[in-house]
Amino acid sequence: MMLLSKLEIIDMVERIKILNNLGKVKQSDRLLELLEKGVVDPYVSDYIYYSDMSAEEIADKVLSYKPIYL
Repeated sequence: MMLLSKLEIIDMVERIKILNNLGKVKQSDRLLELLEKGVVDPYVSDYIYYSDMSAEEIADKVLSYKPIYL
């Protein structure tokens, strides 16, 4: 798995939000799929669709996520 940088996450989140606002759901879904593969945080889509966080705040939250390994 190749992890994304903060700037890449910010760019992708902003593009996803723009595509959704333009009604281009298929394109935003494809981009979201790439984003989800490039980060560890499983809740990245929730931050995009169900919060008022900016793209930078989302990137910071995603990058601070620490999974629990059992």
